[in-house]
Amino acid sequence: MIFTGFKRKTNQFFFKKKIKEFNLQNSDSTSNKVKSVLFFCDSEEKQVELIEQISEFLLVDKELIKPFVFLNKKVKNKKVENAIYPSDFGWFGNIKSEELSSCLTKKYDLLINYNKVDNLYANIVLLQCNSAFNVGFSYLNNKLYQLLISCEKGDFKCFNSELKKYLTILNKL
Repeated sequence: MIFTGFKRKTNQFFFKKKIKEFNLQNSDSTSNKVKSVLFFCDSEEKQVELIEQISEFLLVDKELIKPFVFLNKKVKNKKVENAIYPSDFGWFGNIKSEELSSCLTKKYDLLINYNKVDNLYANIVLLQCNSAFNVGFSYLNNKLYQLLISCEKGDFKCFNSELKKYLTILNKL
């Protein structure tokens, strides 16, 4: 549809406008220990595995880990839990999903982005999320993260080991 392109352009406009405000804000309480985690990924199969890994290496209870999966299209007769689609976003960065909106009101100590590509919708959510410390792969937008880790795309084991090392150095574990 023709309006899909217009909607995406308005979301890009919203992102460019909000990124300036995001960079001016100082993160309050960046020295706290990690107790709650929010993470994004782009594969529903990896979601459960990543929850296990995060819980194990960060020593965080699984109930305090909130995952979101970014998928491009909804599949009929298949419900993916914690999935975010482009249709969950309205004009100018407006979030239509109630589950995502309620999640963004909560405070998280750590946000991890496991996406393999720089996703506009993940970036919009990240701008609106209330997180103290943001971590992602080095090929992602460096203005949104306090820590970027250089690993191969999809090498979550290397990424997690490096993340644990840096969080220990920063006294967050």
